[in-house]
Amino acid sequence: MTEEVQHKPLDCAFDSVQDVFALNIDQAVEHLSEASLEEYYQGAEFLAKIGQGDKLSIAFLKTMPWVGEYFGDGSIEKITNFTYNKICRTPNKLSVEPFLNSFIIVVDHIEKDQLDEYLALIEYHLVKTTFSIHGIHDTHPSPSLQAMLGNINLLLEQLSFEGIYEWINYGLRYFKHHPERQEEYFTLTTADSKAVFQRQRNGLLFSDIERSINLFQRALWKTNFMYAPYSPDFENLEHFHPYLEDDVIRLPDIYKELDGVNGCKRYMALVSHLVAHYQFTTKIVADNVSPQQRFFTEIFEDARVEYLAMQEYPGLKKLWLSLIPIVDEFDCDDTNQSCLRHRAIMLTRALIDDNHPYKNEIILDYVEKFKALMTAGDTTTSDSLSLGLGYLIKTRNASDALGSIYFENTEVSYRDDNRSIWLFIEEFDEEANIFEHQKKSDEEDESEIEVIPPHYYDEWDYAFDSYKPDWAAVYERLHTHTDASKIDRILEKHSSLVKQLKKVLDLLKPQNKKRIRYQEEGAELDLDIALRSVIDIKNGSQPDTRINVDFEHDSRSVSVLLLLDLSQSLNEVVGNSGQTILELSQEAVSLLAWAVEQLGDNFAIAGFNSDTRQKVMYYHIKGYSESWDDTVKSRLADLKAEFSTRMGAAIRHGAHYLEMQESDKKLMLILTDGEPADIDMHDPKALIQDTHKAVQEVQQRGMYPYCISLDKKADEYISDIFGSHYSVIDRIESLPKELPQLFLSLTK
Repeated sequence: MTEEVQHKPLDCAFDSVQDVFALNIDQAVEHLSEASLEEYYQGAEFLAKIGQGDKLSIAFLKTMPWVGEYFGDGSIEKITNFTYNKICRTPNKLSVEPFLNSFIIVVDHIEKDQLDEYLALIEYHLVKTTFSIHGIHDTHPSPSLQAMLGNINLLLEQLSFEGIYEWINYGLRYFKHHPERQEEYFTLTTADSKAVFQRQRNGLLFSDIERSINLFQRALWKTNFMYAPYSPDFENLEHFHPYLEDDVIRLPDIYKELDGVNGCKRYMALVSHLVAHYQFTTKIVADNVSPQQRFFTEIFEDARVEYLAMQEYPGLKKLWLSLIPIVDEFDCDDTNQSCLRHRAIMLTRALIDDNHPYKNEIILDYVEKFKALMTAGDTTTSDSLSLGLGYLIKTRNASDALGSIYFENTEVSYRDDNRSIWLFIEEFDEEANIFEHQKKSDEEDESEIEVIPPHYYDEWDYAFDSYKPDWAAVYERLHTHTDASKIDRILEKHSSLVKQLKKVLDLLKPQNKKRIRYQEEGAELDLDIALRSVIDIKNGSQPDTRINVDFEHDSRSVSVLLLLDLSQSLNEVVGNSGQTILELSQEAVSLLAWAVEQLGDNFAIAGFNSDTRQKVMYYHIKGYSESWDDTVKSRLADLKAEFSTRMGAAIRHGAHYLEMQESDKKLMLILTDGEPADIDMHDPKALIQDTHKAVQEVQQRGMYPYCISLDKKADEYISDIFGSHYSVIDRIESLPKELPQLFLSLTK
């Protein structure tokens, strides 16, 4: 570029623009071709003369050198024309400056041939959100364009253009005529905005694979920890690590492919590592251990629990190694930066990988010490502490304290924050019982009992024929309890009905015998096997001692979930009986639970109510693994009726547990006294349609939902929800008798 072109003056009357031009012209000359530089001059001069002040030209001068270099000749002119024709000539003049500034981010997140696509996206949003009061022409600016531009970094980083359009369209669908709510949506601060955004992100959502990961957990480890996904994008948790605490696994809500490893395998690696800590780690006191000492102790402990896990499941080694980075031994220069993390990642790889490339003598020495320790067996977390302290002493360097730290490729993405290793005595004020798990007292206020993070479920919007993503938050809680003898008195009260039911139950119990051969002990001698054993003895061979045959009854393969509506309306008194609907339901469920227990069917009892979509409560009364005992009875005896009936979310959550049961038939019985409703819903059809959709979802997954309604007006809506799978009990007083009989007829 010639000196003459470089110092060509800018035709502009604003001194502020001339000052900014002087500061940026050198880099413009350095980065732009002659054609682009001419576009740069013309664009700055044009924007300074359209009567909108100096800010547009200043933003233009600062950003366009990078834009012209990245997108090439013609791009600056294209942006100038778009700025004037699509924004300046509309009511959106205040959005020009943030639009131009957005290109500092845009050039880092889209391809060189996607400029037209980005401009089309901005134009689409402008056209759809700029509005007129009288409908003649656009008179009011978009209430949300600047909000969207403020989040353009997150949008382009996490979503494809198709995903951004989906996110925009959802906001337009519900908030196009509500400017304030529209602005909130496009600032990515509302729950539904975040939910739609999450669904459109690039990667594998944990919600789409939760069932598979849970089955993987149960198959390998025989554990059933619950999950609480978190979103780093919205919770400012960029450096937050997963962990397992209080039987809940906290993990990212989305995983992208990493180094050729897909999201599903990344979740498997994470869950396996967390459960390995649960199986093999015991807490050690951390108060006198420095951060660097803890850092290297954790590396050895991570390797120790993984080594033990790999003895049982060797395939985990390949999975974990695929996610542990390999760095060059001489990548970090310890003369001017801290190489602490560089040494750590080399050690991490060497402890697991027999074919690691490292020649460092200290690393090789500690790998041998680690392997000798693991081969000897009976290792503990304290051994990891000893190894970590020793390794740090051997490798400590003065540069470890430098502020410049080598970070590149030093993080193992599937490993947790290692809170399971450390015990901080200061947290307990050095109480004598610091090593004991402190349980909350029975007298503690129920409001203080911590509940696990909520599960979010979509809700069907029949008006738009689409789902509202992550709309209803379902909180789980173990139901409160009282005197279990109350349930025993109920069974005594209905003793005559119990006798009748017992006769029916005896007929329904499996009667056919199943023959089981090859038993050491049994009811009869298996002549074929016995004769073969005699021949083996005479031939000098070892005989088969399993010469008996035994018998067992064919069992029913049925799993049942009884889902109870615990809304406020159950407090109504029934006729002249003096009993509330809740009390009669309590009696009916007690008889039903007794009957199911007699049959030996796998069953659970849960209750639900709601106080808006943000608080749907799901109460565990009896779990599938629990017996019908005083513990369960005490919960059933303390049922309370309050709030509303958001049934669709409760059905979806109940199906989450019922689906996990290994049975041929899975029955969900919903006992309710009214139609689905909630205080934040004004359209009476909305929750009816959502519940109908939930029922369809459950049926498609191989479960059988059936409703028992106590509402005399149920005929007006219940078939719209359950089709023909329902019964209406008009005389609520007869519920204790009819409910068990209805169940027996459904499970014959």
